[in-house]
Amino acid sequence: MFTDYRPLTRYFAMDATKPQMGNQGRESSLNHPLPTPIQSLQWVGFNAAVALLYFITAKASLLIYLSAGPASPIWLPAGLTVAALLIGGRRLWPGVFLGAFLSDPMLTPTAAGAIAASGYAAGVTVQALLGATLARAYLDRQALSVIPGREWHFLFSAGPLACLISPTIGASSRYLLGMLPAENVAQQWLVWWAGDSIGVVLFAPLVLLLWPNSQPGARPRYRFLLPLLMTTILLVSGSLTLSRLELAEAEANLSRQVKTLTDLSFRTLNEKILPLHAIESFFSASEQVTEEEFLRFSSHISNQPHFVRVDWAPRVAANQRQVFETGMRKQHTEFAISTVDKDWQKISAPAGDDYYPVKFSALPEGAAFNPLGLDHGQFDDRRRAINTAIRSGEATARIVDLHPSLTGVLVLFIPVFEPAAEALSNRKGSVMGFVIGIIDFRQLFLPLDLAVRANQLHYQVTGFSNSGSKTLIAGALPTDTPPGWSHSIRVADQIWQLEMAVGKDAISHAVRWSFIGFSLVAGLLVSFAVLSSRAYQLVNYQHHQAMHNNRELLNAIIESAGDQVVAVDTEFKLTAFNPAYAEFVQQVFEITPEVGQLIDSVQPKVGVDMEYASDIRSNIKKALAGTSVKTSKKVTLAGQVRVFEVSYNPIFSTDGIIIGATRIARDVTSQRELEAGLKRRLDELRRWQKATLGRESRTLELKREVNQLLLRMGKAPRYDDRDETP
Repeated sequence: MFTDYRPLTRYFAMDATKPQMGNQGRESSLNHPLPTPIQSLQWVGFNAAVALLYFITAKASLLIYLSAGPASPIWLPAGLTVAALLIGGRRLWPGVFLGAFLSDPMLTPTAAGAIAASGYAAGVTVQALLGATLARAYLDRQALSVIPGREWHFLFSAGPLACLISPTIGASSRYLLGMLPAENVAQQWLVWWAGDSIGVVLFAPLVLLLWPNSQPGARPRYRFLLPLLMTTILLVSGSLTLSRLELAEAEANLSRQVKTLTDLSFRTLNEKILPLHAIESFFSASEQVTEEEFLRFSSHISNQPHFVRVDWAPRVAANQRQVFETGMRKQHTEFAISTVDKDWQKISAPAGDDYYPVKFSALPEGAAFNPLGLDHGQFDDRRRAINTAIRSGEATARIVDLHPSLTGVLVLFIPVFEPAAEALSNRKGSVMGFVIGIIDFRQLFLPLDLAVRANQLHYQVTGFSNSGSKTLIAGALPTDTPPGWSHSIRVADQIWQLEMAVGKDAISHAVRWSFIGFSLVAGLLVSFAVLSSRAYQLVNYQHHQAMHNNRELLNAIIESAGDQVVAVDTEFKLTAFNPAYAEFVQQVFEITPEVGQLIDSVQPKVGVDMEYASDIRSNIKKALAGTSVKTSKKVTLAGQVRVFEVSYNPIFSTDGIIIGATRIARDVTSQRELEAGLKRRLDELRRWQKATLGRESRTLELKREVNQLLLRMGKAPRYDDRDETP
């Protein structure tokens, strides 16, 4: 058996077809379908699996996004969809669409929500189809490996290039549906594109490596997963850590700014409302207040931007209504205690126990509605506030709809009692009326709102009544943002709580975009290294298999040959030999040759012609010097002289360096005997020709014998041995 001192290393124990990497193989891989048949039921199952995997990875990525904010570096479903279409073909696009539709956060049971989710799913599907189509040109689809030298083409075409589609369609549809403000479109598009691109360049190769494959050289691929997994984990961990650090920094800034912000417009709210109590004191201390005196005294209050108007509404008992209306008509001829109909037109108030009509009102210029005579007690919410103020003896605050054009305003009901009211058990009988201040929340909290927006913060003001009810007064915190600071003040009979939190926009844009850019570059570099290593691993395996097959073929040829074949290295040590050589050495040296043994280290046994072994070293030296040597030697074996033709040739490496020599010996004893017999016959023929020139028959006989000898030697006949006798 042919033995090689360098054992053939099998890098991979594979038994399937080798991937074709040349141009012909590339065209073949593009024109033939994947080795995964998708029939009708399988098609449904595969699409359902793709939809489910998309939904799971989308929710996982969404959790990362909600935790890390816009600096989230990766959107896993983008890579999953490209890999799924590369593995299973374009027929899996319904699964991509369904998974994207169901996982869209904008999906709601409304027409707008369904349209937004459909637009998002359409963008995702088109992007996945385009990415898979572009990437397929650079993929060996049998081995699911990128063609060597096309790694950048694969990554850029499936990643940054194809990922322009989904952000464009998704952001545009959300903007057109009013779900995305115009000023946020560019930022949302860029974050979307970066997340999809990183997801493709990292997650698509990872899925391709995880997919089961029986191709040769394809199975031992899990060591390539570690760099991709570690990079993904590090990028996600880095984004979360960065988000925590930025949030901590923003909260530290909030703690430094919060005193200024609250002093600016929250802690001073009572100071803005306090002038109403001055009007209450003015009525308490006066026996009678005229309209002119009221307007003059309240002018400095009503001129403030947050005051809509200030009313004086005296209490009018039922038996005093006619007298009150008659007295008011002296100045306002059409005055009447009134309420409003469904169109907010004044109508006469129905009979009741008492009334709280507006007697005086400090109105802004150009007011569309004159409240004179309007009974605040005719409205249930205001009547409850009035009764609460009378029972407690303190001001009450309520948020009411004052007019169709003036909704959600703050109304303060400040009771004015007779001087001796504290000693009376019946407060209702001693109440003179109410100073009613109507305040516009937008103007009241405008300084706070502007300051909070300027510092990229969120705030909300919540009112808590003595009864335990809770009312949102101003602002609103995002549902996923816990408050970072709170402060409470008392306003009338309510506790107002201000809560503030750091907005996501308070995070440094420079740090955020730098990290996203770093994530994309890192993903590209790591994926390029992994794909390159994987591709060249398969190429090396292919080359190794070709060499192995060639060597096996050569071994079979050499082993079946009758010639003695032996190879030595530059130190004259045996490196390989065939069975014919081993048998010869056993006869000559009575030993079994071994790899590593010097070719001329053992002397022949007694009786063997030393001529055979005398010049082996000198001829091998010539071969190692680059010269081919051919010689003929005789050796006596078992009492018989054998003739060998021996050739010595150098062995060259792939770099052209001589690394050894071969010695091939062919036993030509039989050939030499045939040649000697032929020579004897020719000599005899010549003698016969001279002795018997007239004996043609003998000549013909000799010619035939000579031709037969030549045929036995493998040569063409020399004479025409046809009998021409008639």
